[in-house]
Amino acid sequence: MLKHKRLKTVGFLALCLPLCGAWTAAPAEAAEEVYYTGVDVVSTYASSVTSTEILFTSKTIVEDTNTPNNAPRYSSYNLANACGAVAGSIAVGYYDKYYTNMIAGWDSYFSTGSYRSMNETYIKPLQENLYAKMKISEQGVTESNFKSGLDSYISGQGYSVTYEEIGNKSTFNYDKFKSSIDNSEITALFVYPSNIYTLSEGNKKDTLVATYVSSNHIMIAFGYYEVKYTLSTGGTRTDKYLKVSSGLLGQELALYKVGSYLESADIIHIS
Repeated sequence: MLKHKRLKTVGFLALCLPLCGAWTAAPAEAAEEVYYTGVDVVSTYASSVTSTEILFTSKTIVEDTNTPNNAPRYSSYNLANACGAVAGSIAVGYYDKYYTNMIAGWDSYFSTGSYRSMNETYIKPLQENLYAKMKISEQGVTESNFKSGLDSYISGQGYSVTYEEIGNKSTFNYDKFKSSIDNSEITALFVYPSNIYTLSEGNKKDTLVATYVSSNHIMIAFGYYEVKYTLSTGGTRTDKYLKVSSGLLGQELALYKVGSYLESADIIHIS
């Protein structure tokens, strides 16, 4: 388990031809770095939002677990291509509850343990600081710069950060992710254009709304949710989701389907 601090108010070729002699094999091409930009707001255009009704005779919530009081709901303070800085600020705001002075002069949480809303006096400069440390440009941010920038900030606050990869391309270690959530730790998701979801529950009918995020994006995962339906048409359906703080204005807390393609997923360990 995390070693919690004492709360102040509560206990993501070149071929080489030699000048002379025979052709030689080209060196392996280095993998091209992926840049993450995110979007400033969730699009509400009909082409980006789809709704599916799930009609059922019975429903079982298999798992519904998250870190204590979820995670902060932050979005960008008018910074371009800033999903890395926003995700970083969510991570810092989350761990401020457990590590003294992660955000100097401000508590990210109430005495109840729930997280405060964005505060321009503290979160805006935090995002600007991370933006610079992550070397974010008009292309966005790379995974390596996201990690090194967050590391630089956290080190400056007197702590260390390590990253444990639990997902890569089409693989995801769901069991290890669940264990990290049970240990009050969060995970950075580096995703390609994909859907995030909200789920509205009704009487024998749930409505699943998918919003398409059209750019590479970084989000923070703080929980997991699995539901099994016995459908009205016969048969069953089981959906597994990660709970995410998306960093997107208007849909800050959302769901991300387990099994969706992602570039990487890394548990953020602080010590």
